[in-house]
Amino acid sequence: MANESRQTYDYIIVGAGTSGPIVASRLSEDPHVSVLLLEAGGENINDISRAPGAFFKVWGTDYDWQYESEPQKGLNNRKIYSPRGHVVGGSSAINVGFWMRGTKEDYDFWEQQGAKGWNYEKALEMFQKIEDTDKGPTRYRGKGGKVHLEDSAYPTKFVHTLLEAFKEAGFGSIGDFQAENPYQADVVQKDYLNRVRRTPADSYLSDEIRKRPNLKVRTDTFVRKVIFKGNRAVGVEAEHQGTVQQITARAEVILSAGTYNTAQILKLSGIGPKKELAKHGIPVVADVPGVGENLNDHLMVYPRALSPVPLPDTRFNPTSDEAIAQWRKEQTGPACYYPGPAAGLVSSDGTHTGPDFEVILQYVHSATGSEKEFAGAGTIVERSGYSLAVILMIPKSRGNVLLASADPHDKPLIDPNYFSNPDDMRRFIKGVRYVLELTKTRALLPYTEKVHPAVDASDAEIEAFIRSEASTVFHPVGTARIGDLTKDPLAVVDSHLRVRGVEGLRVADASIMPQVNRGHTMAPVTYIGEMAAYIIRSEKH
Repeated sequence: MANESRQTYDYIIVGAGTSGPIVASRLSEDPHVSVLLLEAGGENINDISRAPGAFFKVWGTDYDWQYESEPQKGLNNRKIYSPRGHVVGGSSAINVGFWMRGTKEDYDFWEQQGAKGWNYEKALEMFQKIEDTDKGPTRYRGKGGKVHLEDSAYPTKFVHTLLEAFKEAGFGSIGDFQAENPYQADVVQKDYLNRVRRTPADSYLSDEIRKRPNLKVRTDTFVRKVIFKGNRAVGVEAEHQGTVQQITARAEVILSAGTYNTAQILKLSGIGPKKELAKHGIPVVADVPGVGENLNDHLMVYPRALSPVPLPDTRFNPTSDEAIAQWRKEQTGPACYYPGPAAGLVSSDGTHTGPDFEVILQYVHSATGSEKEFAGAGTIVERSGYSLAVILMIPKSRGNVLLASADPHDKPLIDPNYFSNPDDMRRFIKGVRYVLELTKTRALLPYTEKVHPAVDASDAEIEAFIRSEASTVFHPVGTARIGDLTKDPLAVVDSHLRVRGVEGLRVADASIMPQVNRGHTMAPVTYIGEMAAYIIRSEKH
């Protein structure tokens, strides 16, 4: 067993979210290296975080960094709440759990951006090691890998009606959108085992793996900055139970703290745009203008319909004490159900050059009662209905993450800058209009009485709907993007994940993604973790 007081390790990994545990697990397979994995939060012992229908009860608690954006001009100056996991498992311990990897276009784009060796073929190879799904083993899907996937549980046959509508409208077929043809809809798989969440961190840091004498996982340890000797990273400064300590890395420091925190730690360590560092009195180790820039994220909005007839098995409270007690005891009942169990990818512009929207098919109407189209509909909560979450896949708007101050405990200033590129709004209006076609299908007409926004709404009305109601899908990426450092001045890491201008420091998390994927971010971040370990080990030979 590693000595608790030992303060020197070969590798220090900052952040035990989605990617960090994978890097730690893979590097410590070599018994000759010592690995320290640091996590600001605690162990994931709150079982409610593992309930498919009630996990969000941990948002706003100590399992969450509780971030929010700066007021967003493009969203009527609203601040957008942005939960991030502050616990072992990170944001994959508090998310919905959707496993939607994205498409060939996404993974090949990284290589086109100068990330040599990061392409779709490589991703497929890595997902063979990562995935354990009944859809594999095929060229596209893995079986027997580390992350167990199962279909989302759902209580109502109406899910099939929603899928039928997708097919009938000509959006695509019903089938696995992670196989060869992405333009399909299906029940979404999640990282659950018998309706209990099993995060990538659970799998890669199993009890067996945690017994390795050369691996130490240290929780409740807040990293303030990376320590440099000249331009070489030699360790970290961390706080544990009120004491600040220095921990030395003989080989490397790897930042896996996530899109917001990795950018913040880099800047606090003296790596970032020199003007911003100077403003906060932080000595410059490397002037890297791309740190914190290129922030991009998915937005979604919910067109919704009220049904003239009740939809059986769709109205219940997944977070009631009874529901949670039943899930704890039997893993059955309302707490097993997230209301959007199926989703599809579409090419609304008909180009089929990569999906431009995702649609999540929900058996609840999500209405608040403020919808003008629902006036006179009676008590909204007593009505059945459905909603269609529309997500713009490749937004062009870019924002940033800035330091509020040089104090590591001050939350960073998060500005996704939604709709700063007007093209995003133009496309989003078209996407909402496209998805509203589902309400006209033979499959859904019998369940469609009133629709918000109205099917014949003007562009201005749809725009107003988006600006007042759109919110994040919780997929921030890009603040330390991968690229060719010789050709792209805003790239932060090279294709080996090495940070520009310094030695002994890498980044392995969602911040390296040049743009958000056509899907959800947990799956590609597991790929980043596997790639990081593969690259580090292959460099060592």
